[in-house]
Amino acid sequence: MGKQIAVIGAGNGGTAIAGDLTLAGHTCRVFEFEDWAENVTAISARGGIQVTGVAHTGFAKVALATTNIRAAVEGADLIMVATQALTHTRVARTLAPVVAAGQVIIFWPGSGGTLECRRVFDELGVTADVILAEAATFPYCCRRLQGPGTVNIHRIDGPRNQIAALPASRTPALMRALDGVYDTVAPARSILEPALYNPNLIVHPAGALFNMGRIEYSRGDFWMYKEGITPSVKKIITHMDHECQALMTALGYPPKTYDEVFHDLFGITVEEFAVASSKGPFSMQDRYISEDVPMGVTLTASLGRLLGVPTPTYDAIIHIASVVNETAYFSAGRTLANLKLGSFSATELQEYVMTGNRPAARRSTRQRVSASPKAKGRAKATPAVKARAKSRRQSPKAKAAKKAKR
Repeated sequence: MGKQIAVIGAGNGGTAIAGDLTLAGHTCRVFEFEDWAENVTAISARGGIQVTGVAHTGFAKVALATTNIRAAVEGADLIMVATQALTHTRVARTLAPVVAAGQVIIFWPGSGGTLECRRVFDELGVTADVILAEAATFPYCCRRLQGPGTVNIHRIDGPRNQIAALPASRTPALMRALDGVYDTVAPARSILEPALYNPNLIVHPAGALFNMGRIEYSRGDFWMYKEGITPSVKKIITHMDHECQALMTALGYPPKTYDEVFHDLFGITVEEFAVASSKGPFSMQDRYISEDVPMGVTLTASLGRLLGVPTPTYDAIIHIASVVNETAYFSAGRTLANLKLGSFSATELQEYVMTGNRPAARRSTRQRVSASPKAKGRAKATPAVKARAKSRRQSPKAKAAKKAKR
């Protein structure tokens, strides 16, 4: 029996999800924000979506195409978020009043989108028992070659697209919910794996920034994967890859190389992918920079700071992108601090993504108690503090001052 599916976003990705899954026997409703209402207007006018390519093909008669969020998600088993990561905050705020217990919300891909959605839901007091999840990449490579209401799917991604729930203790329930929908996903240890293993976060910023002269001179007549990943650019990607692996090791996760992740997600090598890749990016304001840097590169760098793992190449990418686009990407981006997780220790963050517990609340209480005047009076100096005090008392300068007082 088919699932009831709500798709948030009617661009390339959302159209592909709704079209393919409708033809697979599921019931799909598509929502779009008023800003891009023409996307669903075109679907409504056609009566559905024309799907071509390598997935289910034909004319998909979707159940609804609307700008009414309640009409789209009411009664849905699965809510598929297919917007840019830059829109995740808006998506979460829009979903907050209408989500219901038992629904599964999946960000394709996430880049930490579950953490942002959880932050917003907590801020707005959402109590519905929903499952939040995210994947490392999108289920398809696709384009609306003939405009809204159409989509060409030129590759089905997988065979091991990493996916996890927040918290990870709910990943088994997530996998059951996806049974019969996608068989190209594989459970990750926590959302930190798909969040950091999205290959776009490495290849897009490096490939765009270090070809900016060519991109701007040609006015976007540029094929990044075919001509931009030169041996020198590949060295930058390799260093970012090494830093990501070091983070995974620090988290206690067996690290994977960029090439291994790429094959898991797309089933082909980077070189094979380049042959069929699309043109772009077209400018430094393209999503290769404006989305991937503040939504993913910054999260990786902030996690490195928490874990004590140096990320100099990620830091350099953030700095150069910020200079080029005159935007303070780290300050404004998706970081642990901006996700309201900045007070967590590494151990507490791990506990949070695995179990959903927020130990920071308990720790802040302990800090307030220890900071009280009464508590300060009872506090005992540690051996290290005692040693430093003794050293200062025994220093030549301290002895001279003592003698002068006499």
